[in-house]
Amino acid sequence: MPTGELLDCPRREELQTAASTALGHMTKLIAGQLKALQDHDIQKLLTLDKELEQAFGAKERAFGALNEHTKDHGC
Repeated sequence: MPTGELLDCPRREELQTAASTALGHMTKLIAGQLKALQDHDIQKLLTLDKELEQAFGAKERAFGALNEHTKDHGC
């Protein structure tokens, strides 16, 4: 399928945006963990670690939905 056809599917765009948003959220959480580690803020580090676990689940669901859409619709 040509790349241009991928842009014509609103559902794929929606799923791709969700995946991108999930990855961006994970990036922010990881940056926060790095800062907390440097600051020796163990409580913040642990809090962010729990949030990162949830964010990873959201990323997995977003990628799963995107892959399922691709498999079902070819786009």
